[in-house]
Amino acid sequence: MASEIQKNFIQEIGPYIRREAMARGYHVCSPIVAQATVESFKGQGLSQLASKYHNYFGMKAGKSWKGKSICLRTGEEYTTGKITFINDSFRVYDNMESGVKGYFEFINTARYANLKDARTPLEYLERIKADGYATSSTYVKNNMNRIALYGLQIYDEDLDGGVVIN
Repeated sequence: MASEIQKNFIQEIGPYIRREAMARGYHVCSPIVAQATVESFKGQGLSQLASKYHNYFGMKAGKSWKGKSICLRTGEEYTTGKITFINDSFRVYDNMESGVKGYFEFINTARYANLKDARTPLEYLERIKADGYATSSTYVKNNMNRIALYGLQIYDEDLDGGVVIN
């Protein structure tokens, strides 16, 4: 069951994700909203990365990143079933809108070009996992579970140019 903080987070971030996805020609939004919940929820609240630094997708800063960053401890699954804790630099954004735009800028590369034409949440998640976005062996399953648990498929309705029905 989602906490009030989590429900409010989904209701706030969902429209930003939907707007960016539509503007950029994506066919599904629910897996992206699910990613935000998987990467941002910690217990019944939000992680520090999400609540303070507006990075809702766990995006690392990397060498090419020219914006603000913060070094935080994170767990990576380099070997199936074994979590390795490391310190790494993460991107920092000023607000939710810029954090969501940052995600779409992050995936707007040749590495993730195959995401744009994904037609189902499962297809999107399988592709982004295969592209190396996440190290978790259960990333696709965890995100699909969030879509079902929180009813996120509503964000996919009429995404290809139809009228959105509330």
